[in-house]
Amino acid sequence: MTTTADGGFMSLSPHLVNLRNGRLTVGGLASTTAEDVDRIFEVHLPRFIAEHPGRPVPLMFWAHGGLVPERTGLAAATHHVPWWLANGVYPVYFVWETGLLEALATRIRNGIDRLRPAVPFEEAADMFVEWIARHAGGRAVWADLKAGAARSVDPADSPSPIADDGDAAAGDVGPGTDADDADPDVVEGGIGADEGGARYVARKLAEFLRQYPGTVTLHAVGHSAGSIFHSYFLRAAFEEGVPAFESFIFLDPAILIEEFKRDIVPRIGNGNGIYALSTFALGNQRALDDECKFLNITFYNKSLLYLVHHALEDEEDAPLLGLQENVEADPVLREMFSGADPRVQAIWSPQLDGPLDSRSDARAHAGIDSEPVTMESVARRIIGQENIESFPGILP
Repeated sequence: MTTTADGGFMSLSPHLVNLRNGRLTVGGLASTTAEDVDRIFEVHLPRFIAEHPGRPVPLMFWAHGGLVPERTGLAAATHHVPWWLANGVYPVYFVWETGLLEALATRIRNGIDRLRPAVPFEEAADMFVEWIARHAGGRAVWADLKAGAARSVDPADSPSPIADDGDAAAGDVGPGTDADDADPDVVEGGIGADEGGARYVARKLAEFLRQYPGTVTLHAVGHSAGSIFHSYFLRAAFEEGVPAFESFIFLDPAILIEEFKRDIVPRIGNGNGIYALSTFALGNQRALDDECKFLNITFYNKSLLYLVHHALEDEEDAPLLGLQENVEADPVLREMFSGADPRVQAIWSPQLDGPLDSRSDARAHAGIDSEPVTMESVARRIIGQENIESFPGILP
């Protein structure tokens, strides 16, 4: 069973895959062992299928965004899971302990004190934050987040992950380190040595599909950096023998357009692995009107995606799938999302007309995954019907 430090997330056990440095872990607010993953596919999911006869059950894999620390990811899952279940969807939440916002805000705050004299006086506030992010380690924070997603699909016997702070790898108590103060232990019970947690889930998913063919349809939803995580999970799933996903849905995705076209686009279409793909994202003006906050203090006056776009990738002004202006400037994506193929769609908020599964009123990058119009559109795409239980709204 999934264990927790404070007992607050015990109900998530059948729906949680908690990762640190890409590995299943013991410790933190909630822990997932290989046995927990086994029980999802051997006990919990078969029971849910038996309770919902008559049609394949939608099995949905969720990956949250890079702003999210562990507690917030777990709280969101606790809030969302009952709604998915009420709509006949079996959800599995990857909580991958990113906490980008806290790390990034700390780097920026420290960088302001250290680097302010070197910044030209005429720099506007957001340009100043972008400059600080580039020169005070923001790129290293973002690169480490992406590396964590990549480590999650490492095959067995791959190199151990490197801890964020330069200490021993997760699960390895180095010389002079007290065991009680070490990072959460990497789980190795029923899982290959140093196998990524998402890789293990993909392997167990493939085994389940072979044992119970035709009982589920597969869906993946990735918010922000969750789109990056799912690009790796998708690859691992196909490598392990998973045949196809009915839908891939991205919410304000932070994945590079170059990586999206390389890793995802070739998989779209009948027989290629993804039947339908859609993105829900802030339109141009709403992305510009958004703001990034830490401890309720605004430190950037646009969507986080603009900070990634201008400052955090290796290439400055790197085009992102979640920025409308970047998508419309790319000839391949402009054609792809033109509406000619109904299986490939981009919905830019605000979009309050048209089909009920193609609407969004999202106003913030961080909050698009709790915006009712967007989430109900996502659910309708996964379930394949208009009549659904209403989304419960933002976290209390």
